[in-house]
Amino acid sequence: MRMTDLGTPPGPRELTSGRQFSGPVRTALFCHAAGFTGLVLRACATRVRTPLRAFAPDLRGHGGAPPLPPGANWSVFADDVLTAAARLGPGPLIGVGHSLGGTALLLAEAAAPGTFDLLVCHEPILVDPVRDPARDTDDSFARSAERRRAVFPSKAAALARYSARPPLSELHPQALADYVDSGFAPEPGGGVRLCCAPQDEARVYRAAASCRWREALARVACPVVLLRGQNSPVVSAESLGAATSELRSATARTISGMGHHGPLTHPAAFASALDEAIGSALPGGLPDRSGNTFRDAPTNGVGQVVDEY
Repeated sequence: MRMTDLGTPPGPRELTSGRQFSGPVRTALFCHAAGFTGLVLRACATRVRTPLRAFAPDLRGHGGAPPLPPGANWSVFADDVLTAAARLGPGPLIGVGHSLGGTALLLAEAAAPGTFDLLVCHEPILVDPVRDPARDTDDSFARSAERRRAVFPSKAAALARYSARPPLSELHPQALADYVDSGFAPEPGGGVRLCCAPQDEARVYRAAASCRWREALARVACPVVLLRGQNSPVVSAESLGAATSELRSATARTISGMGHHGPLTHPAAFASALDEAIGSALPGGLPDRSGNTFRDAPTNGVGQVVDEY
């Protein structure tokens, strides 16, 4: 896979600035879903108990990143991941991806093996026309994106609207506030506009079917943990299991009480699942619980692993 020269994205934003750790600290790169921004994952990253310095880029066409160029396919997001990883210095990273972000991490590691020593991907988009022909031709996500309102009088007005209307009203309040704060830019004549234009978000969804993920999976050398939400209609357990069988070292887990946007709707519970995944996959990956204090540990029963295969 060739790196694509389509403008240089800004450096990844640190999601865990200000946190104090004792003992060794790992570096993680968090990658967001289509239509969102890197900052939206802060609510999750700050609740992870494993000592991590977490960073997140805005992928092309999102947030502060350069626009999505005409005709771009999903390999451009892998390029963005590799650019962000290079800026974080030498040494393999932990990659955490949500939806598009999970696919981008898999494509990036396939293109540059050794960039990561663990990938944890929540519902990566791996469209398989053979196993799921209906999904291949389903244009509902793109059509929904095209209908999205792009301009608001202010960020406060956007936040008020989103807070009152699903599906964005289902996001954790911190995740939603971070999305609005980082996902809009001022309009010259007043008001704010979505950084990820509705037509660009639609293009991202429509390009999913042409993503060459299958040939990439065989080149991913690091361990991979694939997660899905038990309540998700987007990624089935069967499709995740099929992807697991094509990776060299992978497990797949279904998390109770979550949907496709689990990292954003239940950040504490997802962080707990992430701690479990890191602790299981990497020697010494468990946190130093005696040396750190964290907020909002999951207490509502959401996030229990209900099956593993």
